[in-house]
Amino acid sequence: MKYAQSTGRAHARDRKRRRSLMVLIGVGLAVVLGSAYAAAYTTGMIPGSRPPQKPASCSPTKVVHANAGFVLNVYNASSGQGKAKETAKALKAHHFTVGVVSNDPYQMKLKTVGQIRFGPKGAAKAKQFVQPLVPGAQSMTDGRDDDSIDVVLGDAFPTIDTPAPTTSTTPPGC
Repeated sequence: MKYAQSTGRAHARDRKRRRSLMVLIGVGLAVVLGSAYAAAYTTGMIPGSRPPQKPASCSPTKVVHANAGFVLNVYNASSGQGKAKETAKALKAHHFTVGVVSNDPYQMKLKTVGQIRFGPKGAAKAKQFVQPLVPGAQSMTDGRDDDSIDVVLGDAFPTIDTPAPTTSTTPPGC
């Protein structure tokens, strides 16, 4: 009986196969562990992987002003120049959405405080938001279909003061 004798080549081939198998197992294990770590990192299971969340009171809240829902046009019907531009700037500071700033399209020259012109849809908003800023202005309904409001400045139009900026303090930890 003859025993099979292995040659040097057979040993080399076996070692190469074992080495390749070990490298494949190592690479596969590294891929699995890396994927598991990445999944844990993105889901926040690893401490420090996500930035600390701010308290709910720190998140900024957008203040919606009731007078920001319609367009306010400012027209100058006074003998002075630049009054409409100054008044539009003050009305923007009061959170109004200012549309057209120009001379009066009806080309009137008013010696009084002025006029507030609006359509049926803008009547309530004119009374609630615009008339308190312009006491003594004449309210006029016209035939417009939208809720826009025109402020027409006369010679006796008062200066609208810009409101003081609101200061907010940030709570600790924000």
